[in-house]
Amino acid sequence: MQNNTLKFAATLLIICLAASGLLSVVHRWTYPKIMEQARAEEAQSLKDVFPEATEFEPVRQGQEVLYYKALGAGKVLGYAFTASRRGYASEIVTMAGMDAQGVIQKIKILSQNETPGLGTRIIEVVQKETLWDVLLKKARLKEKPEPWFQAQFSGKRYDALEGSVDTITGATITSKAVLDSIVEKAGEVMEMIRDGR
Repeated sequence: MQNNTLKFAATLLIICLAASGLLSVVHRWTYPKIMEQARAEEAQSLKDVFPEATEFEPVRQGQEVLYYKALGAGKVLGYAFTASRRGYASEIVTMAGMDAQGVIQKIKILSQNETPGLGTRIIEVVQKETLWDVLLKKARLKEKPEPWFQAQFSGKRYDALEGSVDTITGATITSKAVLDSIVEKAGEVMEMIRDGR
């Protein structure tokens, strides 16, 4: 009986070692590709929130990126930063572009896992043009329509967003999380810029 227990334990140990070794090899093989994909997505998101910029220079504290300087024609056009806050069901990560006066250019939700049909409305796109409008050439479909909730932030100073951005009915916690995270992070970035960082 004890002999069988040792056999099963040895078999289980060998299986665990083989599985962890295989997992390590797969991780080592896929990690560079995952990091490359993450960098490409970040670069695209920066371009999405600040399309006028030709280059983004990270401002770091140690290894952490505090914000990015959005550069164009050799001068600073504004800043881009990532903000995050817990929503109703998940952590919501947002990227925002802001000019030097603190006016939000555009925001983009990078990740969220909110309640479908409620919290996910922060990424909802409303296409007002109908098929008949397009066929009768009364309207053209936008190539890349912007989510209506996120569009509310454009052109407003970060410190005037409270009260000027409509929250989503039934998803107040989610929309408030996005709003509060941007206001807070934008304030921090503007303070760092004033302090010369």
